[in-house]
Amino acid sequence: MGVDISGKKPTTNEGDYFSSNWWGWRPINTICELAAYDSKLKIDFSYWGSNDGKGLKTQSQCNKLADAIELLISENPEYNENLSDDDDRIYIVMGSWCEAGTGKFIGSEREDVLNQEYEYGTLLFRPVVTPDGALVESSHSTSLRRIKEFVTFLRGCGGFEIW
Repeated sequence: MGVDISGKKPTTNEGDYFSSNWWGWRPINTICELAAYDSKLKIDFSYWGSNDGKGLKTQSQCNKLADAIELLISENPEYNENLSDDDDRIYIVMGSWCEAGTGKFIGSEREDVLNQEYEYGTLLFRPVVTPDGALVESSHSTSLRRIKEFVTFLRGCGGFEIW
């Protein structure tokens, strides 16, 4: 289960379609929101977390969002220092945690401790160590490569709808 994002008037093959599972889409969506906020773009993100056809209507809007995402990553020192390699990951804390490397969920008791330490919506750039010494990561993450792929999609989609 995830999102299928269809370009409205694609001008490139990459602008025709973008998909992601929910675990990866939420960080991309959050990056979009942060970039839009920093660049003062007026975008309604209220339904980007559902499959009901919302998105952006025009290529101009998509270009502005793509520019804002690239600006966020290139000019914000925290992003710039932590997202240099395409395989580097960004995590968003949404209450669900798993063992780093295996993806196995860690259980509610350990999650409760982490969720008290890391506020909902916090962005992380690496796994964390639990009080009992385990290496864990938020279940919601994406790579710099996937963010770049979404930017490429935006630049050639002619507007889009999220399904």
